[in-house]
Amino acid sequence: MSLWAFRFLLWYICVLLVQPQNRFTFLWPLRIANLSFLIATGLHILSCLEAQKPLLRLGPATLMAFALLFFATLSQHFGVYQISPAWNTYLDIIVKNSLLLIMVEVMVTSIQRVWAVQITSLFCTLWWIKGGLRLSAMGATYSGDRLMGAAVSMIENPNGFAYMMCVFLPLYLYAYQQARHKWEKWFFLACALAAVWIIFETGSRTGLVTLIAIGVFLVPYYGRKHFRALLLITAVLVVMFPMTGEKNRERFRTIPQSIAAFFGGASKGKEPMTMMTQDEQSAEERSEKNKHTWALIKENLLFGVGINPDSSKYVDRYPMASGQVHCEILMAGRQMGIIGMGLYSGFIILIFIQGWRIRKQAVGWPALRDLGWTFQLQAVAFAVGGSFSPGPWNPVMMILAGLSSAMIRLVHEERVDLLASTTAA
Repeated sequence: MSLWAFRFLLWYICVLLVQPQNRFTFLWPLRIANLSFLIATGLHILSCLEAQKPLLRLGPATLMAFALLFFATLSQHFGVYQISPAWNTYLDIIVKNSLLLIMVEVMVTSIQRVWAVQITSLFCTLWWIKGGLRLSAMGATYSGDRLMGAAVSMIENPNGFAYMMCVFLPLYLYAYQQARHKWEKWFFLACALAAVWIIFETGSRTGLVTLIAIGVFLVPYYGRKHFRALLLITAVLVVMFPMTGEKNRERFRTIPQSIAAFFGGASKGKEPMTMMTQDEQSAEERSEKNKHTWALIKENLLFGVGINPDSSKYVDRYPMASGQVHCEILMAGRQMGIIGMGLYSGFIILIFIQGWRIRKQAVGWPALRDLGWTFQLQAVAFAVGGSFSPGPWNPVMMILAGLSSAMIRLVHEERVDLLASTTAA
């Protein structure tokens, strides 16, 4: 029964990442995601009652998830500018993804299940890659040469698409490292290169900056262990980059100016905003949104202004703080103040620190040690990409937080068992 509960949890993850109901609309009334999660939860409860095991594992990720649910509920009902206590999209994301994290941590009871969740997530993203390559071949663009996102909520726009490709890129490379057959190695290497191609084609400066940040950590590591693969990847990227659209390359060339605009330097010497380029205006608009949102957060520092606040209450003072803020930690802060910002940062730090601990403890187990390294790279992707994205508490981050929290306990248990068997021998 425990195994079937875990299988339905994997199926729920598939539905979240693939979202087949967006393409096959007859699936919408079936509520396949909710049904999968309810079945997984029900089977898990029955399994725990039968085996007389605890229903929950109060690891660090689960404790933070409960804290997130508690403070989100407070903000939903007592937020200064909260529209109403009614259910809304933002609360829906927080509740469902927090419950997902809790179920991942309690159901992942072996190292094999850790790999099962990661590889299931990887294969789900093949749907994304297929969609991205198909849209690229069709010339389906969002604006200018920028590739449209596939019909999945997390990647429905170019920035989100590039961001998630950066998050999964370390996992493609991990699968390449661990593959036993040449055809498998070539397949996963092709997935990694396709992800980079999609990042180039989206014209997303967020994606490129995140890719560079990952590369800073990745290149020294791969340079030591996979030098030939690194040379091949570098050669292919050198060939691929000029093949992307000219307008995308032009966007990438504006990254230094956009960073200057983001930090308030681009407007110096220029009169009105109309004198700026579109990319400079975009960067300055994001900068203003961040400044106004932070000013709003400081007025309500402890609990924020509400999960779904009424912007008319503060738009006269902070006009740029309404709608989506392209910085996940500030979105979390607007919802739940410094408590929300602390919880958001805590999940990313947890993934990174637990990955580091796994690397230190998995001595003599290269596959597990490299998975710890993969967690760390994915945490870097969240930290950098999330600084320019509007959607905190996304399911991929919460899955990884639950996995990393469960994994350190499992590694410790494996070491204790190994030590006991060695002593007995």
